[in-house]
Amino acid sequence: MGKVGVGESDASAEWVRVGERIRVAREAAKLSVRELARRVEVSSSHVSQVERGLASFSVRALYNVVSVLGISMDSLFEDVPSVAGSPAASTAADPAPPTPDGPLDDGGIVLRRAARPTIALTGGTRWERLTPKPEVNAEFIEVVYPPNPQAVPPPKDYIRHSSREYGIVVQGSLTVQVGFDQTVLHAGDSIAFDSHIPHRFWNATAEEVRAIWFIRDDPRGGGESNHAHD
Repeated sequence: MGKVGVGESDASAEWVRVGERIRVAREAAKLSVRELARRVEVSSSHVSQVERGLASFSVRALYNVVSVLGISMDSLFEDVPSVAGSPAASTAADPAPPTPDGPLDDGGIVLRRAARPTIALTGGTRWERLTPKPEVNAEFIEVVYPPNPQAVPPPKDYIRHSSREYGIVVQGSLTVQVGFDQTVLHAGDSIAFDSHIPHRFWNATAEEVRAIWFIRDDPRGGGESNHAHD
């Protein structure tokens, strides 16, 4: 996302945190590793590795997990409460945030760029949350899509969910497909659509692409919340 050049060790630390949150949520939902894997269509060994911080999910798989476990995507950015002996408590500590610059920082309504919670996903896509705290029924994120010249998305990579989303490309050119129609968004171009329509996004250029996304959940529900920006 906004932090370019993040090393593998940083990404691994992020997934120790994310994996621990997934494990806690899975156990709270009384699901086995095998059952969660079956529902999200990945292998049991992959789920186990993710929970231990040894692997990561793709965007699509991560949103499927969030939907099955009934948790918010925003919650995965947060640190897991420290538990003695847990991997997250010992290895996933984030760097100290910058010193607050004033009362708005102290009040928790300003988030400085250096302090953004981040998640690096399989394939190199990176998310940064743009809100100081998780939002209710909404996500506000910056997504960075790594260079991938001539990339073609997998044929079954369409996503849909009960939300409405809004996006603007701030750097590079992003290919967007909504339903049967496809276009390329360049820097400054924006899009808004109902997310129940199958859609997908990908970077097919040699340049990094950055986009800002706001996703507002449909309060009526009625579908899986498993959209993807990959």
